[in-house]
Amino acid sequence: MYRLIIFVIQLILLLTILTFIFSNPFIISLDIGNYKYSFVSNIFAGVFLVFLFLFYLLIYVFFRSRFSVKKYFLNNKYKKLERGYFHFVEAMIAIANKDNRNAIKSHKKMNSYLKNDPSLSLLLKSEVYKIERKYDELSQVYETMIKSKKTESLGYRGLMEQNLKNQDYHHAFLYGEKLFNLNPSIEKLYETLINIVAKTKNWNQLITITDKAYAKKIIDKDIYQENKAIGFYEIAKIKLESNLNDANKNITKALDLKKNFPPFIKLHLEVVSSLNNISKLKKLIKKYWYTNPNSLLRSIITQIIIKNKIDDLVFINQIIKSNSDFEESKKLLIFFAIQNKNWNIARENITGLIGTNPTREICLFMSDIELGENNDKQKSDSWLLRSENSLVENVWICENTNQSQYEWNSLSDSGYFNSLVLSNPKMISKNII
Repeated sequence: MYRLIIFVIQLILLLTILTFIFSNPFIISLDIGNYKYSFVSNIFAGVFLVFLFLFYLLIYVFFRSRFSVKKYFLNNKYKKLERGYFHFVEAMIAIANKDNRNAIKSHKKMNSYLKNDPSLSLLLKSEVYKIERKYDELSQVYETMIKSKKTESLGYRGLMEQNLKNQDYHHAFLYGEKLFNLNPSIEKLYETLINIVAKTKNWNQLITITDKAYAKKIIDKDIYQENKAIGFYEIAKIKLESNLNDANKNITKALDLKKNFPPFIKLHLEVVSSLNNISKLKKLIKKYWYTNPNSLLRSIITQIIIKNKIDDLVFINQIIKSNSDFEESKKLLIFFAIQNKNWNIARENITGLIGTNPTREICLFMSDIELGENNDKQKSDSWLLRSENSLVENVWICENTNQSQYEWNSLSDSGYFNSLVLSNPKMISKNII
């Protein structure tokens, strides 16, 4: 409404001026050089109005034609894009359906329409090269992808996967780390990287990647502590051969993050044993047994005690002092009573452990006692025979392959990182590694 009022006022003002000019004509004279030009004001006003009209008409035609041409080219461009995207979708559907022939055909058609959109072309080209198994060309496509911000993540991921397939773990990790820095939230990327690290034994990188993943909330606190502890444990194993003090520092860090884990305890005791600090070694054995007595720890402590020749029954009784009624404490005492040929203590403590279905270990203990105390080979052999059909002690099982092994490692014998869990099978498998 306001604009209409302004327009009406301007129109009235213009008509008033024109009416005044045409109602009161006057002579306009111009001196140009030696010539003098005169004309009536009415003619000047008429010529000026015609000029304005023609100028308006010219501008109108110019802009109308300009927008029409632009609209034509835009429509043409959008039609090409539409056809290009249509063939892209066709190709992706063909790939999903494993229709390799149509996938390649649609890819060629798409390229004729989407010449100025390399991202989609590269993506589809990579899928087509996978189908055709042209791995050299595929690598070149990935190398081209990493040069563009739009496709660099796809490029790094493709190069990582290719190098993994070729078992080139060094380059796989380099590309994977760059991908992780770009987008750490990619599904399974962290797990892939730590598996690569485990295969290359680059344990410092395991700690670094785990710190970054936890800081970015990719992993929870339990996984963070467990994986970082494994990193310190593996570094301690390496340092055991060259620097015992560094080994001790690293295994202590591992135990701080994952307390009372028997394989870590084993290494800690081995480090202290190598330092020839028997006093500290005895204190640690008592401490660990007091905290969490179990069959795996008993096996570890037994080996350490024998190796360091501290197997007298006085020390063994000191170890089990606070939990002597526990089954595992009794087994520890029985083993060393047999070692020290103290048959009374051995038989006294094994009596309540035999039961109706004794474990393999109890059967072997009884075989040693019968042979050592009474020299009764018949009874000893009878217990040996019984042990072959008795319950097996705990072994480590890989969650991914179900393969079993006696020793824990951060990388299982079947090649998986931190996949071992302690299990107690009913019968000994003949395929134990």
